[in-house]
Amino acid sequence: MRYGLSSKELTPAMLVGLLAEMAEERPRGRLTLGIRDDLSDSSVTYDDTLDIEPDTVRRAVFWGLGSDGTVGAAKNTIKIIGEEAGLEAQGSFVYDSRKAGARTISHLRFGPDPIRSAYLIGRAEFVGVHQFDFFWRYDVLDRAAHGATVLINAPYPASEVWEHLPEEAQRVIRERELTLWTIHADALAEEMELGPRINTIMQACFFALTDVVPREDAFAKVREAIRTTYGARGEAIVRRNLAAVDAATDHLARVEIPGDGRLRRRPSAHRRAGRAGLRP
Repeated sequence: MRYGLSSKELTPAMLVGLLAEMAEERPRGRLTLGIRDDLSDSSVTYDDTLDIEPDTVRRAVFWGLGSDGTVGAAKNTIKIIGEEAGLEAQGSFVYDSRKAGARTISHLRFGPDPIRSAYLIGRAEFVGVHQFDFFWRYDVLDRAAHGATVLINAPYPASEVWEHLPEEAQRVIRERELTLWTIHADALAEEMELGPRINTIMQACFFALTDVVPREDAFAKVREAIRTTYGARGEAIVRRNLAAVDAATDHLARVEIPGDGRLRRRPSAHRRAGRAGLRP
């Protein structure tokens, strides 16, 4: 049996498919999990929507860049939820072959019982897309569960975000009845003189949109984490990050999804940049 080819995850759904194959009257002798083997026809079929995790487990996925602080904020979020909510927490992080400026994906799980899931999240209740051009480069909504909340860092007003999204993303949003929220975190970070680091802004928005930890308790812990993380860099840096947290929810807005089935009509610079692998 072969698995893990092309860096594919080994998931419970694949193992269920494997057991079903082995239960056949005459199972095949050579099997492949995770990829479509169209040469030797050894692939095991499985239901990739199968979810064996209990409903008590909360799941979130964050798409970011190695230089925007997303991974650091995700790790702080795990600590805050573990301490304040008394929940078990797990984090798994996927990095590109490069570091700064390359894609990162943070997978976070929280729940009342010990979490021993040795695989990445398949369906998340919350998806954070911290770079808008990722919509053109990656399938960022692939792991969004039905009815999930999606937070987007977008360079457009909430009233214009929908028409700048790729049509495929719009279809997924409609089919899965996703809820969209947006904030122009890059502009707010620039205003607060934080450079490209939007982590504290997006982290504040996450806690504002979820009920994992009471909002005021979460924000107090975020402020405490800022003082711990940036204290050695000077009071000015601490004040800027604290101000960004306080301002984040004022800039957060819900994206209304047109009820007439209308898809994207406005050309987007992110489409051209995404196809070229560049940022607009």
